[in-house]
Amino acid sequence: MDATPMKNGACSIVRSIDPVASYEAAINERSDNVKPNTSGRTKRSVAVHTTFWKPGRTLKIAMYDKNQKTIDTVKNIANKWLAHANLKFEFISGAVGDIRIKIEPDLTIDSYSFLGTDALTRPPEEPTMRIATPLEHDEFESTVLHEFGHALGLHHEHQHPDADIPWDLKKVYTWHKENYNWEREKVDSDVLPLPRYTNYIYGDYDPLSIMHYEIDSTLTLNNWSRPANLTLSEKDLEVIRKIYPQRATRVPHTVLNYSTK
Repeated sequence: MDATPMKNGACSIVRSIDPVASYEAAINERSDNVKPNTSGRTKRSVAVHTTFWKPGRTLKIAMYDKNQKTIDTVKNIANKWLAHANLKFEFISGAVGDIRIKIEPDLTIDSYSFLGTDALTRPPEEPTMRIATPLEHDEFESTVLHEFGHALGLHHEHQHPDADIPWDLKKVYTWHKENYNWEREKVDSDVLPLPRYTNYIYGDYDPLSIMHYEIDSTLTLNNWSRPANLTLSEKDLEVIRKIYPQRATRVPHTVLNYSTK
């Protein structure tokens, strides 16, 4: 099969293998990562919570043994998110930071990022993000924007419950197995629609989001396709402003990168 859902390769959202550690990292960073309990019960679930950073925070960004041109390029791209978010990035030398980036140009492997504060659950000497798209590739910038979206706590937009993408499931599973050795569980978690959680508010599906896969018609029914999104959409900017507001106000509790109504 020669289908290419993303010209620059697939993307993995890496999740903490320890749900308790993920939950604790999230609420220690920002209490409203967990929806307030209004049921009267004292037990709190660690399964469903957002992983957003505290507004106003300076995130230290480390890159592994890369030249200044690469560092400056990644920095300039990542800062496009910051023009609309109450956060700061401090790019530092060495390999210890809140977000640690490995540039590994190889289109046969997937780019990945831990989701927001889940990066805090990883050992400090190990990367939390990998960019597999070569620096000279036309879609290097969109890859960096996409992975930094995950690092800021955003999920894949094509997995929005309302996306209604007519996937040809057999072909989707086969393609990801043949090209990236992904098992069905991995495809379910990173490609196919996510369940709708009843206690969350969802905004409209945004097919223009940088967090949306390019989708080739060979992996869908009825010749459905979606071209690559190379820049931040208006909805991306609206969402990131709500998640990281300039003022210290409570953000409506959301899951994924969908804006609240």
